[in-house]
Amino acid sequence: MSKEIITMGSINQDVFVNADSYPKHGETVWVQSVNNQPGGKGANQAIALSKIGGKVTFIGAVGKDSQGKNMIENLKKYDINTDFISVKDDVNTGTFIVILDENGENTMLGTLGANNHLTENDIQSAFDNTNAEYFLLQLETNRGAIHRSLEIAKQKNIKIVLDPAPADGYQEEFLKYAHIVTPNQQEAELISGVKVVDKESAEKAAKIIKSKGVDNVIVKLGDKGSLIHTNNESIFVSSYKVSAVNTVGAGDVFAAAMTVFLNDSDDIYSAVKFASAASAIKVSKAETQEAIPTYSEIIDYMEKNEH
Repeated sequence: MSKEIITMGSINQDVFVNADSYPKHGETVWVQSVNNQPGGKGANQAIALSKIGGKVTFIGAVGKDSQGKNMIENLKKYDINTDFISVKDDVNTGTFIVILDENGENTMLGTLGANNHLTENDIQSAFDNTNAEYFLLQLETNRGAIHRSLEIAKQKNIKIVLDPAPADGYQEEFLKYAHIVTPNQQEAELISGVKVVDKESAEKAAKIIKSKGVDNVIVKLGDKGSLIHTNNESIFVSSYKVSAVNTVGAGDVFAAAMTVFLNDSDDIYSAVKFASAASAIKVSKAETQEAIPTYSEIIDYMEKNEH
Protein backbone atom coordinates (compact mmCIF):
# COMPACT_ATOMS: atom_id res chain seq x y z
CA MET A 1 0.00 0.00 0.00
CA SER A 2 2.40 2.67 -1.21
CA LYS A 3 0.40 4.63 -3.80
CA GLU A 4 0.10 8.29 -2.88
CA ILE A 5 -3.11 9.87 -1.61
CA ILE A 6 -3.50 13.64 -1.48
CA THR A 7 -5.65 15.27 1.18
CA MET A 8 -6.54 18.77 2.30
CA GLY A 9 -8.06 20.03 5.51
CA SER A 10 -7.89 21.56 8.92
CA ILE A 11 -5.10 21.44 11.48
CA ASN A 12 -6.17 22.33 15.01
CA GLN A 13 -5.07 22.44 18.60
CA ASP A 14 -7.84 20.63 20.49
CA VAL A 15 -8.65 21.20 24.16
CA PHE A 16 -10.57 18.20 25.51
CA VAL A 17 -12.91 18.61 28.47
CA ASN A 18 -14.31 15.41 30.00
CA ALA A 19 -17.57 16.21 31.76
CA ASP A 20 -20.44 14.22 33.25
CA SER A 21 -22.91 16.83 32.01
CA TYR A 22 -22.93 20.00 29.94
CA PRO A 23 -23.11 23.29 31.84
CA LYS A 24 -26.26 25.34 31.64
CA HIS A 25 -25.96 28.97 30.57
CA GLY A 26 -24.07 30.89 33.25
CA GLU A 27 -23.32 27.76 35.27
CA THR A 28 -19.93 26.61 36.59
CA VAL A 29 -19.34 22.85 36.45
CA TRP A 30 -16.44 20.81 37.81
CA VAL A 31 -15.14 18.40 35.16
CA GLN A 32 -13.15 15.16 35.26
CA SER A 33 -10.19 16.36 33.21
CA VAL A 34 -8.88 18.89 30.69
CA ASN A 35 -6.11 18.01 28.24
CA ASN A 36 -4.60 19.20 24.96
CA GLN A 37 -4.38 17.00 21.88
CA PRO A 38 -3.46 17.69 18.25
CA GLY A 39 -6.56 17.59 16.05
CA GLY A 40 -8.48 18.99 13.12
CA LYS A 41 -10.46 16.88 10.68
CA GLY A 42 -7.79 17.28 8.02
CA ALA A 43 -4.94 16.29 10.32
CA ASN A 44 -6.95 13.36 11.68
CA GLN A 45 -7.59 12.11 8.16
CA ALA A 46 -4.00 12.60 7.03
CA ILE A 47 -2.66 10.68 10.02
CA ALA A 48 -5.25 7.93 9.52
CA LEU A 49 -4.29 7.64 5.84
CA SER A 50 -0.64 7.26 6.80
CA LYS A 51 -1.12 4.89 9.73
CA ILE A 52 -3.42 2.64 7.74
CA GLY A 53 -1.03 2.42 4.85
CA GLY A 54 -1.13 5.35 2.45
CA LYS A 55 1.65 7.62 1.23
CA VAL A 56 0.23 11.03 2.14
CA THR A 57 0.63 14.57 0.81
CA PHE A 58 -1.24 17.05 3.00
CA ILE A 59 -2.42 20.56 2.03
CA GLY A 60 -3.16 22.76 5.04
CA ALA A 61 -2.31 25.88 7.01
CA VAL A 62 -1.22 26.80 10.53
CA GLY A 63 -0.47 30.06 12.28
CA LYS A 64 3.02 31.36 12.99
CA ASP A 65 2.77 30.28 16.62
CA SER A 66 3.93 27.50 18.92
CA GLN A 67 0.77 25.48 18.30
CA GLY A 68 1.36 25.55 14.55
CA LYS A 69 4.97 24.43 14.96
CA ASN A 70 3.85 21.60 17.23
CA MET A 71 1.15 20.50 14.80
CA ILE A 72 3.60 20.27 11.89
CA GLU A 73 6.08 18.29 14.00
CA ASN A 74 3.26 15.97 15.01
CA LEU A 75 2.36 15.30 11.36
CA LYS A 76 5.98 14.62 10.46
CA LYS A 77 6.05 12.02 13.22
CA TYR A 78 3.53 10.04 11.16
CA ASP A 79 5.66 10.29 7.98
CA ILE A 80 3.31 12.74 6.25
CA ASN A 81 4.58 15.06 3.51
CA THR A 82 4.15 18.51 5.08
CA ASP A 83 5.81 20.48 2.25
CA PHE A 84 2.45 21.99 1.31
CA ILE A 85 1.38 23.12 4.77
CA SER A 86 1.72 26.90 4.76
CA VAL A 87 2.51 29.01 7.82
CA LYS A 88 0.33 32.13 7.94
CA ASP A 89 1.45 35.39 9.53
CA ASP A 90 -0.87 37.39 11.81
CA VAL A 91 -3.36 34.55 12.33
CA ASN A 92 -3.55 31.82 14.97
CA THR A 93 -3.54 28.08 14.42
CA GLY A 94 -7.10 26.70 14.50
CA THR A 95 -8.28 25.88 18.02
CA PHE A 96 -11.27 23.85 19.23
CA ILE A 97 -12.71 23.11 22.66
CA VAL A 98 -14.21 19.61 22.72
CA ILE A 99 -16.63 18.67 25.49
CA LEU A 100 -17.02 14.91 25.92
CA ASP A 101 -19.92 13.51 27.94
CA GLU A 102 -20.09 10.22 29.81
CA ASN A 103 -21.09 8.39 26.59
CA GLY A 104 -18.15 9.72 24.58
CA GLU A 105 -20.38 12.00 22.51
CA ASN A 106 -18.90 15.39 21.70
CA THR A 107 -19.92 19.02 21.46
CA MET A 108 -17.43 21.51 20.04
CA LEU A 109 -16.63 25.21 20.06
CA GLY A 110 -13.85 26.48 17.86
CA THR A 111 -12.16 28.88 15.51
CA LEU A 112 -10.78 27.94 12.09
CA GLY A 113 -7.88 30.38 12.40
CA ALA A 114 -5.26 29.70 9.73
CA ASN A 115 -7.46 26.99 8.19
CA ASN A 116 -9.61 29.80 6.83
CA HIS A 117 -6.67 31.33 4.93
CA LEU A 118 -5.66 28.65 2.44
CA THR A 119 -5.01 30.18 -0.98
CA GLU A 120 -5.19 28.95 -4.56
CA ASN A 121 -1.38 29.06 -4.76
CA ASP A 122 -1.11 26.80 -1.71
CA ILE A 123 -3.37 24.27 -3.42
CA GLN A 124 -2.03 24.50 -6.97
CA SER A 125 1.57 23.83 -5.97
CA ALA A 126 0.56 20.63 -4.15
CA PHE A 127 -1.46 19.28 -7.07
CA ASP A 128 1.36 20.17 -9.47
CA ASN A 129 3.57 17.78 -7.50
CA THR A 130 1.34 14.74 -7.04
CA ASN A 131 0.57 11.56 -8.96
CA ALA A 132 -2.21 10.55 -6.58
CA GLU A 133 -5.27 8.68 -7.81
CA TYR A 134 -7.41 9.68 -4.81
CA PHE A 135 -8.10 13.03 -3.13
CA LEU A 136 -9.72 12.94 0.33
CA LEU A 137 -11.41 16.18 1.35
CA GLN A 138 -13.55 17.50 4.18
CA LEU A 139 -15.00 20.97 4.71
CA GLU A 140 -13.13 22.47 7.66
CA THR A 141 -11.27 25.08 5.59
CA ASN A 142 -12.43 28.10 3.56
CA ARG A 143 -14.98 27.55 0.81
CA GLY A 144 -12.88 29.15 -1.92
CA ALA A 145 -10.03 26.74 -1.23
CA ILE A 146 -12.41 23.77 -1.14
CA HIS A 147 -13.97 24.70 -4.47
CA ARG A 148 -10.61 25.28 -6.17
CA SER A 149 -9.16 22.00 -4.90
CA LEU A 150 -12.18 20.14 -6.26
CA GLU A 151 -11.78 21.82 -9.66
CA ILE A 152 -8.09 20.97 -9.90
CA ALA A 153 -8.56 17.37 -8.75
CA LYS A 154 -11.34 16.88 -11.29
CA GLN A 155 -9.19 18.36 -14.08
CA LYS A 156 -6.41 15.90 -13.19
CA ASN A 157 -8.87 12.96 -13.14
CA ILE A 158 -8.18 12.28 -9.48
CA LYS A 159 -11.04 10.46 -7.76
CA ILE A 160 -12.53 12.62 -5.01
CA VAL A 161 -13.78 11.22 -1.70
CA LEU A 162 -15.83 14.01 -0.13
CA ASP A 163 -16.56 13.88 3.59
CA PRO A 164 -19.22 16.64 3.83
CA ALA A 165 -18.33 17.68 7.38
CA PRO A 166 -18.73 19.91 9.18
CA ALA A 167 -22.13 20.81 7.82
CA ASP A 168 -21.40 24.54 8.09
CA GLY A 169 -18.94 24.20 5.20
CA TYR A 170 -21.33 22.44 2.82
CA GLN A 171 -22.36 23.82 -0.59
CA GLU A 172 -24.39 21.77 -3.04
CA GLU A 173 -22.11 22.58 -5.97
CA PHE A 174 -19.36 20.50 -4.28
CA LEU A 175 -21.29 17.30 -4.98
CA LYS A 176 -20.85 17.32 -8.75
CA TYR A 177 -17.10 16.83 -8.29
CA ALA A 178 -17.28 13.86 -5.94
CA HIS A 179 -16.70 10.23 -6.84
CA ILE A 180 -17.85 9.21 -3.35
CA VAL A 181 -19.62 11.24 -0.66
CA THR A 182 -19.84 9.99 2.95
CA PRO A 183 -22.45 11.94 4.97
CA ASN A 184 -23.56 10.97 8.47
CA GLN A 185 -27.26 11.11 9.37
CA GLN A 186 -27.33 14.85 10.04
CA GLU A 187 -25.33 15.70 6.93
CA ALA A 188 -27.47 13.40 4.77
CA GLU A 189 -30.59 15.18 6.03
CA LEU A 190 -29.05 18.58 5.26
CA ILE A 191 -28.15 17.53 1.71
CA SER A 192 -31.32 15.56 0.86
CA GLY A 193 -34.04 17.06 3.05
CA VAL A 194 -34.86 13.56 4.34
CA LYS A 195 -34.66 12.86 8.07
CA VAL A 196 -32.40 9.80 8.31
CA VAL A 197 -33.27 7.40 11.14
CA ASP A 198 -33.03 3.90 9.61
CA LYS A 199 -32.07 1.92 6.48
CA GLU A 200 -35.17 2.94 4.56
CA SER A 201 -34.78 6.67 5.14
CA ALA A 202 -31.02 6.38 4.50
CA GLU A 203 -31.72 4.79 1.11
CA LYS A 204 -34.24 7.50 0.24
CA ALA A 205 -31.72 10.20 1.17
CA ALA A 206 -28.92 8.44 -0.73
CA LYS A 207 -30.96 8.32 -3.94
CA ILE A 208 -31.64 12.06 -3.72
CA ILE A 209 -27.97 12.81 -3.05
CA LYS A 210 -26.91 10.63 -6.00
CA SER A 211 -29.29 12.56 -8.22
CA LYS A 212 -27.29 15.71 -7.45
CA GLY A 213 -24.30 14.33 -9.37
CA VAL A 214 -22.44 11.91 -7.09
CA ASP A 215 -21.42 8.46 -8.37
CA ASN A 216 -21.44 6.70 -5.01
CA VAL A 217 -23.16 7.64 -1.74
CA ILE A 218 -22.39 6.15 1.67
CA VAL A 219 -24.76 7.21 4.45
CA LYS A 220 -23.32 6.53 7.90
CA LEU A 221 -25.87 5.55 10.53
CA GLY A 222 -23.54 5.53 13.52
CA ASP A 223 -23.69 2.33 15.54
CA LYS A 224 -26.35 0.93 13.19
CA GLY A 225 -24.01 0.65 10.22
CA SER A 226 -23.70 2.25 6.77
CA LEU A 227 -25.79 2.23 3.61
CA ILE A 228 -23.98 2.15 0.26
CA HIS A 229 -25.86 3.37 -2.81
CA THR A 230 -24.02 2.66 -6.06
CA ASN A 231 -25.00 1.56 -9.58
CA ASN A 232 -28.65 2.17 -8.60
CA GLU A 233 -28.38 -0.51 -5.91
CA SER A 234 -28.27 -0.20 -2.13
CA ILE A 235 -26.22 -2.42 0.18
CA PHE A 236 -26.22 -2.23 3.96
CA VAL A 237 -23.05 -2.84 5.98
CA SER A 238 -23.64 -3.51 9.67
CA SER A 239 -21.42 -1.90 12.27
CA TYR A 240 -19.06 -3.50 14.76
CA LYS A 241 -20.49 -3.25 18.27
CA VAL A 242 -18.26 -1.44 20.76
CA SER A 243 -18.60 0.70 23.87
CA ALA A 244 -17.80 4.22 22.71
CA VAL A 245 -15.31 6.20 24.81
CA ASN A 246 -14.46 9.05 22.41
CA THR A 247 -16.32 9.58 19.13
CA VAL A 248 -14.14 12.53 18.03
CA GLY A 249 -12.49 11.62 14.73
CA ALA A 250 -14.62 8.54 14.06
CA GLY A 251 -15.83 9.91 10.73
CA ASP A 252 -12.29 10.98 9.82
CA VAL A 253 -10.95 7.47 10.41
CA PHE A 254 -13.84 5.97 8.44
CA ALA A 255 -13.18 8.18 5.40
CA ALA A 256 -9.43 7.62 5.50
CA ALA A 257 -9.62 3.85 5.95
CA MET A 258 -12.07 3.55 3.07
CA THR A 259 -9.86 5.70 0.82
CA VAL A 260 -6.73 3.67 1.58
CA PHE A 261 -8.60 0.46 0.78
CA LEU A 262 -10.03 1.84 -2.47
CA ASN A 263 -6.60 3.08 -3.51
CA ASP A 264 -5.73 -0.59 -4.03
CA SER A 265 -9.16 -2.11 -4.80
CA ASP A 266 -12.45 -1.16 -6.46
CA ASP A 267 -14.50 -3.22 -3.97
CA ILE A 268 -16.57 -0.54 -2.26
CA TYR A 269 -18.45 -3.01 -0.04
CA SER A 270 -15.20 -4.40 1.42
CA ALA A 271 -13.83 -0.87 1.71
CA VAL A 272 -16.81 0.23 3.82
CA LYS A 273 -16.59 -2.88 5.98
CA PHE A 274 -12.89 -2.19 6.51
CA ALA A 275 -13.66 1.46 7.36
CA SER A 276 -16.36 0.41 9.83
CA ALA A 277 -13.86 -1.76 11.69
CA ALA A 278 -11.30 1.05 11.76
CA SER A 279 -13.86 3.47 13.16
CA ALA A 280 -14.97 0.95 15.80
CA ILE A 281 -11.41 0.56 17.05
CA LYS A 282 -11.00 4.34 17.19
CA VAL A 283 -14.13 5.12 19.25
CA SER A 284 -13.33 2.42 21.81
CA LYS A 285 -10.27 4.39 22.98
CA ALA A 286 -9.89 7.71 24.80
CA GLU A 287 -7.35 9.33 22.47
CA THR A 288 -8.06 10.80 19.05
CA GLN A 289 -5.04 10.53 16.73
CA GLU A 290 -3.12 8.03 18.88
CA ALA A 291 -6.16 5.74 18.81
CA ILE A 292 -6.15 5.46 15.01
CA PRO A 293 -5.35 1.82 14.13
CA THR A 294 -2.88 0.47 11.60
CA TYR A 295 -3.83 -1.71 8.63
CA SER A 296 -2.77 -4.91 10.39
CA GLU A 297 -4.70 -3.97 13.54
CA ILE A 298 -7.85 -3.46 11.48
CA ILE A 299 -7.49 -6.80 9.69
CA ASP A 300 -6.83 -8.57 13.00
CA TYR A 301 -9.88 -6.92 14.55
CA MET A 302 -12.08 -7.98 11.62
CA GLU A 303 -10.89 -11.57 11.85
CA LYS A 304 -11.67 -11.69 15.55
CA ASN A 305 -15.04 -9.97 15.22
CA GLU A 306 -16.35 -11.41 11.96
CA HIS A 307 -20.02 -10.68 11.31
